[in-house]
Amino acid sequence: MGGRLSFSPAVAVLCCAAAALVATGLGSPAQGCYSRIFSFGDSLTDTGNYVHLTASKSPSPYGEPPYGRTFFGRPTGRASDGRLVIDFIAQELGLANVTAIQVGTGPADFQHGANFAIISSTANNATFFAGKGLDITPFSLDTQMLWFRTHLQQLSLQNGGGGGNVLSDALVALGEIGGNDYNFAFTKGMPRETVRAFVPAVVDKLAAAVEELIGMGARAFVVPGNLPFGCAPLYLQRFRGAGAGEYDGQTGCLSWFNRFAEYHNRVLTARLDALRRLHPDVTIVYADWYGAMTSIFQAPGKLGFTNVLRQCCGNQTVPCGKAGCAVCDDPSTYGSWDGTHPTEAVYKVIAGGVLHGPHAYPVPLAKTCPPPS
Repeated sequence: MGGRLSFSPAVAVLCCAAAALVATGLGSPAQGCYSRIFSFGDSLTDTGNYVHLTASKSPSPYGEPPYGRTFFGRPTGRASDGRLVIDFIAQELGLANVTAIQVGTGPADFQHGANFAIISSTANNATFFAGKGLDITPFSLDTQMLWFRTHLQQLSLQNGGGGGNVLSDALVALGEIGGNDYNFAFTKGMPRETVRAFVPAVVDKLAAAVEELIGMGARAFVVPGNLPFGCAPLYLQRFRGAGAGEYDGQTGCLSWFNRFAEYHNRVLTARLDALRRLHPDVTIVYADWYGAMTSIFQAPGKLGFTNVLRQCCGNQTVPCGKAGCAVCDDPSTYGSWDGTHPTEAVYKVIAGGVLHGPHAYPVPLAKTCPPPS
């Protein structure tokens, strides 16, 4: 996220915003639909919360070069080389990049919404994991919802008690979140079928958050599914002892883990369908991140990718963000930035598919507007 012309400040801002929108290459901006974005999620959406909260303890690699090099030219707390899906969505809607809730210092920082997503976040809380025999104490969706309630109270005071009005013309981006519930369990060596049983609980948490936010006044949501994490270099390295039958012959990805992500997405989409029936006056768009990213793995050359199963930055010996880490020359040709998180180039493809189709259901996000209140 030139020289001065004789424009009014308002016109100058609009012109700059339009230039940024054209630069995304995603199509015509869907301006005027939403006044704010409130986003929740994990490292795929965090724009600075984790780095800010952990700065006093130990520097996070996500706050160190070469993170952020492609677009921002510096680390911003995003776990990528540049922009995330949430950034492309904000630009398409004619809004500024959404400020991380822990980074903003006053009302002016949150005029266009707030981002509650945080790296390593899970959908479920520590109590859930303790019940499964896992010693995991992550930030969770519960934490993010607590931050949001506090923020909404502050907005309500600033608007004379009209917190619901703030939400009525806002877009709520709920996720991606839930992937870490599975990632943490898999990396702890938990059996696959045991982790598969987590899926209903993860989707329950997401659905409960949607219900609560609707009760607060939200009327428009975009809810992403899981990515095909069987294609992530970290998984390909960790589970490379798998038999030949474990690999997809077309993409080279680990088939079982991708089938797992597909199962999560089926359960999630079924629940979103039920929520639409319960709340016909609410827009709920399912963002098919899985389908968008799979289109890259199935035909990488058509989209300019040449290293879809490799990471651009770091390796198992020296991770990205650590001194001396190796980094590729052109991240835009890689599927993964650091072994776990996509590159900006991948996020751009995902965002385009969600905003303009075909990777959104029941309608591309750019074609939605807040329903009449």
